[in-house]
Amino acid sequence: MKVLIVHYNPSAGGGAESAVRDQKRALEMCGHEVEVEFANPRRAVVRFRPDVVHFHTIHIGLGLGVLEWAQGAHIPHCMSLHDYWPFCRDRMLMRDGAMPGINDDPCSGVEGICDGRCTNGKAEASIAELVNGSPTVTFSEYGADIFRRNGIRVDAVIPHGIDTDLFCPNGPLPVQPVVLTMSAWPTYNTKGMHVLRRACEEIGIRAQCITGVPREQVPGQLRKGSIFVFPSTYQETWGLCLTEAMSTGLACIASSVAGPKAQITDGFNGRLVPPRDAHALASALRELVDNRDERERLGANARAWALENAGLRRMGRDYTRFYEELVSK
Repeated sequence: MKVLIVHYNPSAGGGAESAVRDQKRALEMCGHEVEVEFANPRRAVVRFRPDVVHFHTIHIGLGLGVLEWAQGAHIPHCMSLHDYWPFCRDRMLMRDGAMPGINDDPCSGVEGICDGRCTNGKAEASIAELVNGSPTVTFSEYGADIFRRNGIRVDAVIPHGIDTDLFCPNGPLPVQPVVLTMSAWPTYNTKGMHVLRRACEEIGIRAQCITGVPREQVPGQLRKGSIFVFPSTYQETWGLCLTEAMSTGLACIASSVAGPKAQITDGFNGRLVPPRDAHALASALRELVDNRDERERLGANARAWALENAGLRRMGRDYTRFYEELVSK
């Protein structure tokens, strides 16, 4: 099968960009021919003649005209939903936006239906109507439930996969507890670094943030740690850097938001704490800092989970089945 993946950002970027590269490799491992297009999907379709087109984050840089074009031309295609833009103008389901120094309380769309009573308001109904004209995929059942409750179709739930041979332990965890976190956008309030900072201050420790590092260097950076914290305050549809830390065998603590809830079983392969709760995060950190055996147990279980659930071949097979259904219809 020939697959054209369309995304707006050719740079190294953040999680969405890493996910696109991982998806390309996963599909190639399954024997498919794959191209990634960032600028002109219409021209790429004419040149490459794909069997299916997979749109990722197009609304930011390319605009929704390309989605209208694919629908009108009856091109077999689908779209990944990385955040909540089809019904939330802010994209993050936050009362007052995603940037630093502002209120990061969640909106009504997290547990129920978006009421639009926030700084940014609800997205235009025409956007949801357009998106619902195309098959869509997201990455966890928790995120899919939010989309569906708020009127957005979800045709498939396919968790992200990574190279578990690249993201792997290099011997036992360091004896001394070293706390790491990671984000391409650490200044965004939604990434929760302000919550982690308060938690660390409460128990008198420091955390190191991996940011601005080429992805090929990230495994080596992760192996320097023993505890990893994913403190996001919004309903991340998936935690890609959390998957990487789990695969590396770190003891992980994450906010109990959509993606991490699908990745971590609390107390078995990591710890879940309420988002925005610095005291709860501090308590979980203190427990792992003081207990080497517990760090090693959680880290070993995290690695086992990643090997079973988060590999590239599993993701490639899932997308293959999904694409075959799209093409057959």
